[in-house]
Amino acid sequence: MKRILLFVSIAALLASCSSKPKFELAVNIQNNSSLMNKKFVVCQRIDGTVVYADTIKIKKEQFLVDIPYKGPALINISIPGSNVNDIMLAAEEGNIQLAIDGLKPSISGTPLNDRLQAFYQGNDSVSLLFQQWDKDYELLNQTDPALQKKAEFQQKSDELRQRRTQLLISNTDRLVAFIKENVDNPVGEYYFMINYITFPLDRKLELNAFATDRLKKEFGIR
Repeated sequence: MKRILLFVSIAALLASCSSKPKFELAVNIQNNSSLMNKKFVVCQRIDGTVVYADTIKIKKEQFLVDIPYKGPALINISIPGSNVNDIMLAAEEGNIQLAIDGLKPSISGTPLNDRLQAFYQGNDSVSLLFQQWDKDYELLNQTDPALQKKAEFQQKSDELRQRRTQLLISNTDRLVAFIKENVDNPVGEYYFMINYITFPLDRKLELNAFATDRLKKEFGIR
């Protein structure tokens, strides 16, 4: 009788453990043979505090990682000894896909991670535009000093400065829109915290209306 009760207790314990919320991370490192046998590090944070961490040795190109779901959180992925550092995704119940093809990771599978991936792609596009601006500005400054005094040079210089200003405004619009859409989740809160201080006053005032109680306390918003 005691053995039966023991088995029942063990079965109940295992059932309760298996029923705990979790999400599955499907990892694909195809075309990245250099990552084989390296460590795949997972770190889950809530309000900046680590609530779960794990390290897995990469043995094949595709593998699954079961991560306990402890509520809305940020997940950081890194592979020490490689160029894969600090990939951020959102903890959400369901099946999340992480593809690391070359140096460009991509995430998908849940609504918030899909939005985050679109945001990352927007970051890449903006970065390319600023890189092109830098090249154009550098090329302009290589103009013969004698020609730099002419009106045509000044006009091109003004156009470049205006283009950069417009890039900054457009990028701020994009950041503010993303934060407003996601301010009630850890991703939006994170981008609010790292960008708020850099925004001009009018954009800060715009975001104040969307700030959560935690953000209001953090930035002294009334």
